[in-house]
Amino acid sequence: MNLNARKNEIEARLAEIRGLVEKETDTEKLSAYEKECDDLQNERSQIMAKLNIATKTDVKPIVVERKVNDNEVLEKRGKELKEGRTITVQSNEILLPTYTDNKLAEYPFAEVSTLVDRVKVVNLKGGETYTKAFVKSHGIADFTNEGQPYNTTEPHFGYTTINKCKITAYTEITEELEKLPAIDYQAEVLRNINISIRKKFSQQLLQGQGGNNVFTGIFSSNVAAIDNAKDITLSAIDENTLDDIIFAYGGDEEVEGSSVLILNKNDLRAFARLRTNEGRKLHTIDYKACTIDGIPYVINSNCNALSNSATGQGQYTMAYGALTNYEVAIFSGVDIAKSTDYKFKDGITCYKASVFAGGNVVSYNGFLRIKKGAPTTTNTENH
Repeated sequence: MNLNARKNEIEARLAEIRGLVEKETDTEKLSAYEKECDDLQNERSQIMAKLNIATKTDVKPIVVERKVNDNEVLEKRGKELKEGRTITVQSNEILLPTYTDNKLAEYPFAEVSTLVDRVKVVNLKGGETYTKAFVKSHGIADFTNEGQPYNTTEPHFGYTTINKCKITAYTEITEELEKLPAIDYQAEVLRNINISIRKKFSQQLLQGQGGNNVFTGIFSSNVAAIDNAKDITLSAIDENTLDDIIFAYGGDEEVEGSSVLILNKNDLRAFARLRTNEGRKLHTIDYKACTIDGIPYVINSNCNALSNSATGQGQYTMAYGALTNYEVAIFSGVDIAKSTDYKFKDGITCYKASVFAGGNVVSYNGFLRIKKGAPTTTNTENH
């Protein structure tokens, strides 16, 4: 046989033995592998000599690390080798058991505007619709001549009514869903009822039209505490918009602090897009602290977007003022009732919830309201 071919066969067998030794635990087989390895290495050395090739260390000698008389060492080596062996089975070769996570993945985004938590709340449990007085203005003193009557300085008052409104929610779930041990669907149903009521509050704080069984929202034409003539009209969001709003709010003696801008998310984006002539952002918006140049803002999807071309002329878009100028009266706690009687045959569990509450603006001109004006001939939203 060709010496080079035999040499290659020997090296292939040595590599094969090396792999077998690493997995083998039987002492007799290990001894046989050791002897075969020694013979093959000697034969390889002779072939290398005949070919006049210097012996190299590219093929490492195979050493079986064992002590023939040390059974404890052999048993330990065998255990380690067994533990090291793994069998990978493809997923399509076995039947995986069904697994259900015991936690619901919650809706990841806010569904209720924080406006609900920041207005003034008055606890009137057990009460009824009530009227609240507010001051519209105070008089001014004047000089009086001797013997003349004193100047009249009576304050002017106004009155606003907070109606008692009934807000309800109703939900059905199957008894299988309610009793499913893996996931607490019942707790999520109760959470949903709470969220649904708060979402209605959020909508009514702005859009409630006033009257029987509805809130009187900030944008309502029936708000007794807001003079409609004080509303301002803007056609677009530009570099002057924020200043126009701030200086139009309040009295003539000072610029009011601690006020909040209520706006649509798209209008906040329009403020963020404003640029100076040099291309720098016009406003510094802190999305974590929720401020525009230090002016607090709160997003509410119930505001029409001034920056949206679909918003009609004359529609209310934003409001600016102290949130404590709006009062929510709670006439009862949230009453949640559960029943299995209504759809007993179908195995349906029903939940119903109700709360009595109302809301209205309680301070005179407590909010500045911004209407959408007629479109301008030039686009002033980007500078």
